[in-house]
This record gives sequence, structure tokens and C-alpha cells, in this order.
Amino acid sequence: MPSAWITHVGHAMPGPAVAQREFATWMEPRLVPGTSVARWRRFSERVGVAFRHSVLDVFGAEGQAFWPIEGREPPGTAERSRMFDRRALPLAVSAVSAAGIRDLSGISHVVVATCTGAIAPGLDIQLVEALGLARSVRRTVIGFMGCYAAIPALRVARDACRADPSAKVLVVCCELSSLHLQAGPSDDALLAACLFGDGASAALVAGGDAPGPAAVRIVGDASALIPDTSAHMTWYAGDRGFVLGLSPAITSSLSRDLGRLCADMLPPGVAPSQARWIIHPGGPRIVDVAAKTIGIDESHVAASRRALNQGGNRSSGTVLAILADELTRPWSGPMGMFAFGPGLTAEALLLERLP
Repeated sequence: MPSAWITHVGHAMPGPAVAQREFATWMEPRLVPGTSVARWRRFSERVGVAFRHSVLDVFGAEGQAFWPIEGREPPGTAERSRMFDRRALPLAVSAVSAAGIRDLSGISHVVVATCTGAIAPGLDIQLVEALGLARSVRRTVIGFMGCYAAIPALRVARDACRADPSAKVLVVCCELSSLHLQAGPSDDALLAACLFGDGASAALVAGGDAPGPAAVRIVGDASALIPDTSAHMTWYAGDRGFVLGLSPAITSSLSRDLGRLCADMLPPGVAPSQARWIIHPGGPRIVDVAAKTIGIDESHVAASRRALNQGGNRSSGTVLAILADELTRPWSGPMGMFAFGPGLTAEALLLERLP
């Protein structure tokens, strides 16, 4: 079967870093009446995040509008969608630039994943025009899958390359979560407000023979829709932005299938501890449970914790941001990539880097 290779990966975050401690203090007078300040402080301190980025001028006029002092109404969903339409493209283009793709003329397919903006014509068309891609390029948009969407996006790219080894597929994951952060009063809203950050990732997937020492081959994948968990994580359009719903049972539910999912994906004779791993850092507890369930130690999840600490949970683009970081380091052999999201859905991808 023809191979598919990730030949370039890059990640971009907007604006200056926003320190978690500074944001947490700034938000306190903006919390919805009835919100527990003590719980807000506890969440902010325990999510494993030191810095995040936003397309908004958080401490300026835009931040004041999105998280107003009591008595003012925050923007509605329509205004937030218009903001996505204006701010997503520059960030996505920055991610493509960070990936170092020198020749865009041969790109045959574009796959865009996002769950933080829903507008048409969308980011896929904007990218074709901004990057000067062929008007005949095949476009696919993967929407509202959440934090695991990069893996289905890479799967689409792999399948295109297997069908046509000359294909070159540009994958872009762009998430502007800060447009939807709510200032309480629920625990779900508080957790999201101190966990998610903005970011975009880009990858080029190509068919044919091994294209270079930095490339990683997409070897296999696995997917599991965990029974009786559809209410554990939800993401829907509310009147004032998209609304996240979370259950405390997420970690225990994921542990039911994660070990088998990842073990079955590895090549025969390869133990989980022998592979490198990218675990989507949905939060520190998720990383803890994933490591224990898969059977790997802290060294295998250091990259995931570092990504969470330095940029927060950037939804679908996070695993590609970690991959970009990992490809700057010397290693070869198998790598497992795991992410999860609404469903509950667990997605895994097996990669291989040649010596």
C-alpha cells in the first residue's frame, strides 16, 4: 500500500503570552454574579497552565467587551463568529509559514479542522485565496469534532495520498477558543476559561517514497466511540458563544478503552514504553490517567505537559504543536498520538520516523 508522510509541521500562537496568574486576577471582578471566586482560583492554579495566547487584546478594549464588569452584556454568538472570520486566517497563515513549506504550488488538497468558528465561505476558501493555491484544489472541512480533530484530518490526508501518491495535502487546525470563554457561573465554564488558549497548526502530508530525514510516516490509526458517554462532553452554540459541558467521569470512561486502543495499534513486539507518545493535554488529570492506562512513565508525557504549560489546551491543533516540537529533537522509531473529544471519542494515530 502506498505510504503517506508528514513532511512539514508548524504551529503559531497569536499576540503576546498572557500569564495565567495575571489573567486569573484580572477576571475575578468579571466573574458572573454567584460564581465562586474560591473555585475560580483553585481551577486556575491546578490546570497546569502558566501562559496562554489569544487573538483578543485580553487586557484592552476587546477583553473588556468579551468579559465585562457586572452590568454590561458580553457579545452574542454572531459577533464572536464575525471575529473568528477576521482573526482565524492570519493565524492559520502564520502556522503554514512556521511549517516551512517552501513550495505551495503543488498542493492538491486542503483539509481544515476547527470547532471554534462556523461560517461560510470558510477558512478553507480563505486559505486557498491567501496562499495562492490552485482553484482546483480539493477542500475538506472537519468541523465541531473538538480536540481530536487533527487525527481525522491526518487520516483524510493519508487516504488522499494512498489513492494518489502524487498528492500533497495541506492540513490546518485553527482554534480561537478565547472567543468563547465564559466567566462562569458553572464549573465547566470556569475550567474552560482557565484552560483553553488560541493556536493554529499546519502540516503537509505527501505520498510516495520517504521525502527526507525530518518526515514521519503515517503507519496506522484507531478509533473508539465509548458506549454510554455521549453526555460526558458537549460543545454547542449558545446565545453568547459556544458552550462546553464536562463530566467528572471523563477520565474513568477514557481509561476503559484507551489502553487497548493504543496497544492494539502498536506494531507486534513493541511495548508502549518503547514508543514515543503525544497525549493531547486536555488537562493534567487526563495526562496522568492516559500515562497510567497506556503503561508509560513521566518521560513519555513531558512534551504534552510542556505544551499545556506554555500555551494551554489549543484544542485540535495541540497534538500537531507537540509533534512540531518533537521533530526538533533526535529520535527514530514508532510514535503514538492520542486525542479525545465529544462522543466520548478516542482517536489514535501511529507514526514512524526512520533512522
